[in-house]
Amino acid sequence: MRSIHKLILLILFVSTVLLLSSCKNLTGDSGNISESLDPVENVVPLEGAESSTIVVNKGTDSYFRLEFSGLNSNDVIQNGFTGEGWCIDWQKPIESNNGTYSDIQLYSTFNVEKWNPLNFLFNIMDELKQADPDLTYREFQAVVWSLRGLPEFNLAAVLDKDLPSRLREGDEANFSREKVATILEIIEGGYRDFDFSEGTRYAVIAETPSDVQTVITVVE
Repeated sequence: MRSIHKLILLILFVSTVLLLSSCKNLTGDSGNISESLDPVENVVPLEGAESSTIVVNKGTDSYFRLEFSGLNSNDVIQNGFTGEGWCIDWQKPIESNNGTYSDIQLYSTFNVEKWNPLNFLFNIMDELKQADPDLTYREFQAVVWSLRGLPEFNLAAVLDKDLPSRLREGDEANFSREKVATILEIIEGGYRDFDFSEGTRYAVIAETPSDVQTVITVVE
């Protein structure tokens, strides 16, 4: 496995360059890995999680905080589990003030090849935060959308005014596009060599209704 610490040096270097240079707009594509991710290809339904209930609230360290109940015995998520939540469909709404969704099937992405870039992000997120304490959930949420690819979230093309409300103040973005692009480069350079084995972090998908944002939590 390529050293994660070497990859983290890239974000430190690029962040320093950005601070020393004038602010400029991104040009070109933000990366090519988003095209490789299909909605829920090859993910595994969790036994005992066929009719779970999730409660959705806004997060501070993550986009959402998700609370799970109504599960039968399983080895992944237990009743009462509350964990970080992320949105994987930036164009749909969801109630995030104690929004409650029932009869939700959960799916595991563990060792699912097309989810490896996103799961790699979750495994290096703490190191990224240590390398750059100014990173917020907003940058990481933009990375998640960029990696998902369906619907497309083109970092270089989406206008500030078209961003979801939590990623802008007025008509201006309230996160760093440059840092998002750098994290995407780190993921592209490292996820293929990462050992996705037992004990590593991975996403669990909550299959919400089709007119509601699909959300994920992270387990290990």
